[in-house]
Amino acid sequence: MAQDGGKATFGQKLKRAFGFGKGAAAPAKNARRGVRFRLMYERFREILALNDAVLHLIADIEDKLMGREAFALDPMVQRIRRTAMDVFVMAKDLNQIADNRYPELYEALRRVTADIDLECASERRVDLGPLVIPISKLRAPDAGVAGAKMANLGEVQGALGLRVPDGFVITAAAFARFMSRNYLTERVAQLEGTLEMFGSRTLAEACREVQTAIRQAEIPPDLENAMMGAYDSLAGGKDALVSMRSSAAGEDSVASHAGLYYTELNVSRDLLLDTYTMIVASAYSPGAVSYRIERGLTEWEATMAVGCMRMLEPRCSGIMFSRSFREMGADRVSISVTPGVSAWVASGRQGAEEITVAPGELSALNSSLLGTADLERLVDAARRLEAHFGSPQDVEWAIDRDGELHILQTRPMIAAPATAGDAACVEPEDAPLLSGGYTACPGAGAGPVFPVRGDDDLEWFPKGAVLVARHSSPTFSRLMGSCAAIITDVGSPTGHMAILAREFGVPAVVGLDGATRTLEKGRVVTVNATTCKVYSGEIAGLVCGAEERAPLAGSPAVKRLQCVARHVTPLNLINPQSRDFAPGNCKTIHDITRFIHEKVYQAMFRIGDMAAQHNPGAFMLETDLPVVIRLFDLGGGVADGAEDSGPLKTDRVVSVPMVSFLEGLLDKRIRWHQPRPVSMRGFLSVLGEGVAGPPPEARGVGSVSYAVVSDRYMNFSTKAGYHFSTVDVYCGQSQNKNYIHFQFAGGGAGEERRMRRVKFLSEVLSNLDFRIQLRGDRLVARLEKYDNDYIRTKLVDLGRLTMCSRQLDMLMDSEESPGFFAKLFLEGQLERF
Repeated sequence: MAQDGGKATFGQKLKRAFGFGKGAAAPAKNARRGVRFRLMYERFREILALNDAVLHLIADIEDKLMGREAFALDPMVQRIRRTAMDVFVMAKDLNQIADNRYPELYEALRRVTADIDLECASERRVDLGPLVIPISKLRAPDAGVAGAKMANLGEVQGALGLRVPDGFVITAAAFARFMSRNYLTERVAQLEGTLEMFGSRTLAEACREVQTAIRQAEIPPDLENAMMGAYDSLAGGKDALVSMRSSAAGEDSVASHAGLYYTELNVSRDLLLDTYTMIVASAYSPGAVSYRIERGLTEWEATMAVGCMRMLEPRCSGIMFSRSFREMGADRVSISVTPGVSAWVASGRQGAEEITVAPGELSALNSSLLGTADLERLVDAARRLEAHFGSPQDVEWAIDRDGELHILQTRPMIAAPATAGDAACVEPEDAPLLSGGYTACPGAGAGPVFPVRGDDDLEWFPKGAVLVARHSSPTFSRLMGSCAAIITDVGSPTGHMAILAREFGVPAVVGLDGATRTLEKGRVVTVNATTCKVYSGEIAGLVCGAEERAPLAGSPAVKRLQCVARHVTPLNLINPQSRDFAPGNCKTIHDITRFIHEKVYQAMFRIGDMAAQHNPGAFMLETDLPVVIRLFDLGGGVADGAEDSGPLKTDRVVSVPMVSFLEGLLDKRIRWHQPRPVSMRGFLSVLGEGVAGPPPEARGVGSVSYAVVSDRYMNFSTKAGYHFSTVDVYCGQSQNKNYIHFQFAGGGAGEERRMRRVKFLSEVLSNLDFRIQLRGDRLVARLEKYDNDYIRTKLVDLGRLTMCSRQLDMLMDSEESPGFFAKLFLEGQLERF
């Protein structure tokens, strides 16, 4: 088509208005511009891949915060740190694509990573403080320095006046010094991750190597001097024997660690150092590492202090429960007793005499090892310890040759687990209406169904209803405080909405195909998101309140992860149309990735315009369509052997999205080659716009359409028939990455008719599951996070729609026209276009 600076003849203007003609031949290849396109695309793909990884991390964090599964904290924290670096790469890629339009992202990320570093640094420091402390100087709050076992003994002696063997503790600071001096800190930190990644067999080998390294490590001279000095002070210059016992940071708390760590009795001075390394090494046995993970403990709980106490020569000793573990409410004390040392009783290698004592019944008891006075002292000690520490106690004790009672250990009792009763939720016998999909947030809820097809429906959502939608959307967060449950036909448990549902605690099922077809508005249903089943009516026995408490919900690992996760998982930037959707308002990793994810799509829409403006080397696509299509291959979009810058047959196109889009464009039912039954008023409206409006060059009328493609990507941009449209799509195997974005604006007719065509497009695309935004005669439609097959199906529809909507504005004679043509299209009557 000739360019005439706006002085075209009347016939030329008509040709331009109706898109006739093939256009100019392809310009010469521009290698530099081609490199620019490929770099943009590679950065775009990198953003998509990294965004997908961030969403998986967020989903993993949210799952672990539920406390339903054991996990190793340190690998998760390290993964969060690596993700922060990945987000920096995403920000850099976006700015390179978008001409450095968002430099504020770097400052936002710096703030967030500083907050994460602060949370990680707030883990209790153990590398400062004295290397040894006498037990007599300890109190319960010193557990962070001396471990709970030794700190409790100091409390027993100092606050209650009960006898405790003389001794000292080799502190957590000593442990930190020993480990760091021998470069062992990093090695032990990797053990929990080894179990998660490679299983117990690999863990056992790794633990053996670590334990060998610890036992062979050199004790720093200052620590050795402190230990030997404390021993000599305790022994009074004699060769006294001591017992050496573990006192790890997390030991003797709600997690007992009973029997996991090493204890050695009758230790002489010359064995003191070797025994110390044996006890430290015991913190990294396969059983100890597995136990910490299963109990939701962190690596800090393995920080090993070691107690050294003068050996007793007991007449008898044993273990005492201040309450019967079978009946915690009963006023009874359970006592196991054996002659001499009870170490083998504790380990299960030796039996003992078992006594249950009730106050006031002491004289009736007949024990071969304990007299009435002994029992009175034990019961009195049990009640005093229980009262002082505020919970039933598990006590290790010994009575010496002089009849004196000594407390060797006291810790909280572990009660027998309660059995499930009538309060447990029971799955109904009736068959469900629907089942399948994925749990986004477990739980159950009931209420009337309220379908949501677009954002406008959110304004009318009734409190307590069950939200049912075709696909998930983060905008549903507006209702998560008031809805009973959420069901979507399509969605991923790693998507934004699923994450928000878990944050709000709303039972949610995603990917439940057929929900919008089956669940009609107003029908009362019960949703069991835990089992992904939907039942008719309200089932009171299923919606029974909170589920059984997650066993790790209050564990140290979950609590520590919560502190870090508040800078990672919350999503504050939800509405891209809001003025608050800006880098300066990004408070979390999730916010930053959400912003980048949104803005990179906008930037990629420009790639078609760039192709048109800079005209790189491209294929001329051979079709009988009334438009010229130039195709630029970023890699993998065209079959091998195709000659650059020459004619290209459609069967040589192998780009997955382009193949599907072409299928729709070339649908033979669309009679684009035949005269359209034009409306005279529409014809005059188009003619008036063409004569009175800006010159065709300014509008881009009649310009070449550009397709920028790869194996999984397509950006199709056209300015023809007085309108502008862009299709931007990624169609791969990862559902989270897949999307179609469509923009449409303008037209040859007057404003009223253009608005009617946009209304037609909106109605069709809404029925094809697109989310719609309208601004005047400009339409933006989005379809995101669907599987490959579904994306390709919708691309075929979009190709058909692209051809059917050309010059359709001049047929929009009445307000009924949009609905009339939408019905024709959706019914497949394409020959009417």
